[in-house]
This record gives sequence, structure tokens and C-alpha cells, in this order.
Amino acid sequence: MLRCLAALACLAAPVQADMLKGADDPGFRAALTTLLAKDDPVAVATLRDLAEAGNPAALVTLPFALIWVPPQGNLKEKNAQRLVGGVKAQEAAAAAHPATALWNGGYSEAADDLPDRVAGLLAAGEPEKAAILLSAWVNQTGGRGELPPSLFSDEMPAMLGAFAISFRLQNAVYQDGPVAEEAALLLSLLREDSLAGWVAYVHLLETDPQIFEIIGNPLAGTGLSSGQIDLRVADARAVRQVWFGFARDDTPISADTAAIAREVLAGRTEFLPVARLCQTHCPDSQQDCETAVLAYPGQPFAGFAQWQPFADALDPIAYAASDRGLAALIFPRQDRAAAADRATAEALDACYATVLARRDTLSFGP
Repeated sequence: MLRCLAALACLAAPVQADMLKGADDPGFRAALTTLLAKDDPVAVATLRDLAEAGNPAALVTLPFALIWVPPQGNLKEKNAQRLVGGVKAQEAAAAAHPATALWNGGYSEAADDLPDRVAGLLAAGEPEKAAILLSAWVNQTGGRGELPPSLFSDEMPAMLGAFAISFRLQNAVYQDGPVAEEAALLLSLLREDSLAGWVAYVHLLETDPQIFEIIGNPLAGTGLSSGQIDLRVADARAVRQVWFGFARDDTPISADTAAIAREVLAGRTEFLPVARLCQTHCPDSQQDCETAVLAYPGQPFAGFAQWQPFADALDPIAYAASDRGLAALIFPRQDRAAAADRATAEALDACYATVLARRDTLSFGP
């Protein structure tokens, strides 16, 4: 794994689509700016009026605004507020905007079409939404079957590939599956220096170490020295520890762990939300800020993308700079290690400490 020490130089931004027609309309921009700062039903109504008048950016953004500020009134009134041209806003937007159709609000009834939807969203410059759908694929399939081409790329969170490999190997070992085949897949990923492969190894080591008594230790087949192996294991362990789902643990994240994770993750698409947050709020201490974010609340998963407008209607940088974006990107933790991790983050960067204090004042939704 290559550690990238200069985040901005190494960060590979996803494909950015052209902005939608109507995104520069003053009425649209004013309504969206208002909604990024507060819950305002009048601004939602303005977006609906603009969508009815044929503004594509307003139409594509309206489904998100209806999530931010749910309609009020009786059932008939609520249903009417969700319509554009007599059609549900989500359906109208999907008919006019391919990325909305692929995203489909993040819903999935079956796993079969998820890899294609993931690929389409990546091509549209929507990696966070793609990650949510890929997570759904991993959860629904347990990683079994043909693996999506994006699973082990720098475009997708390494933890998703790690989960898929872990599930496949455990299924093979404990359900009489092709053990040799799955063990060979893990070994090939380790040899390729795949971050997902090394995180999968660490994840199994932490959660199911006896599996290596059954399949053997794959490290001997990597051709790496003990020192090289130790470095890769330390990197993978740090990435796993700062992943939001594991950050909520009894063991606090140290400043050293957060720093290692930042070096490993910088340059990957999954790190974009952290980089955007720090670029907009703490540009003079960006690297320290990024390390602090990984200490608390931890590497964010793409759940915030449920509330983030499409990039061709609102630049993700602008979303990260807004109050609503800040509230979504920094999701407070309530676990026993949270206070210690927050103290570590605040000590790492004074600017980020002020960002956390600002986040404390923000409240959106019911």
C-alpha cells in the first residue's frame, strides 16, 4: 500500500458531470442556499414551483429537499406537496435525470442490478451514493457470486471489499464452500497490495482468528519481509479502527492511529468527504484537520449521501461548506470512547475544534 503524504496532490477526484441547466438560476440558488442553512418550507415550495416551471436542477434537488423538510398538513396536503406535474417528485426527477434513476433514493429490492447501478453512479461522479449501493450488495449477497469490478478499486471504501472477502472466506470454511479458491483470492489481493485485501486479513484476525488455523497463514505466500508485513498490517489495522462502524468501540483512537490512517487513505475516493470538509473549514491546517476527523468521529461512511444533492446540481464542496452538510458529515457519537476520541481530535487541530463546536449548535429536521 502506498501512503500518500500530500493529500491534495494525490487526491483523485471522481468524474464531475456538467452542471444541470437551471443550477445557476438566481431563484434556485437562493432557495437552495436557504435550505442549506435551515429548514424552510417556503424554500421547498420555491423549488417545487421552479421544478413545475421546467428547471431541471430544481426538479433533481426537490426529492432531497422533501427529505430535509418533510411536508406538513393533512395526508392530502402532504401528498400534493410531493408532486411535480401530477407525478411524485422522485419519479419525475428519475425520468429526467439518469443518476436519479440509478440512485432511486438508495432503495434496492434485489442485488442483481446493484453492480450496474454502482458503475453508473461512479461514471456520473457520485461515489458516495455508489458506495451505499455497493454496501447493499455486500449485505444482500454476503460477497458471494461475481464480484463487482469496482469492489477493490480506489473508488470504493476498502472496508466494503474487506467485508466481502471475509464473508466469502467464512462461508467457504464453515459452509463447505471452495476454501482453496477463496483463500487464493485473499492471497492474490495481499500480493497485489490491495488495501481491501490487507484490511480483510486484519478483520479476520480480529474477529475470527481461528480461520487461519484451518486455511493456513497467507502471509508466507506474499513474498514480503516481516518488516514489510508489519507495516501493511499496521496500516490496515489503523484504517479498520477509524472506520465509523468500528470507531464506536471501547478503545479510543490514538493520534498516531489517526495519522497512519490519513496517510493510507489520502488519495482514495472514499477520503474525498474528509478532504472536502477540511478544505472548506480548515484550509490552513488541512492535513491536521483530516487526521482529527479520523480520530473523531472517524472515517465517514457514505450515509450522509442520502441527504447530499447530486453533484451536477450542487458542488459537493459547497455542500461540505454549508451548515447542513457539516451536520451530515460529522455525525456525533455516543459510545464510551467518544469523549476521549473527541479530545484527541480537538488537540490535533484547533481549527477543527472550532468546527466541532459549531457542529454542536446545528440541528436539522424534526
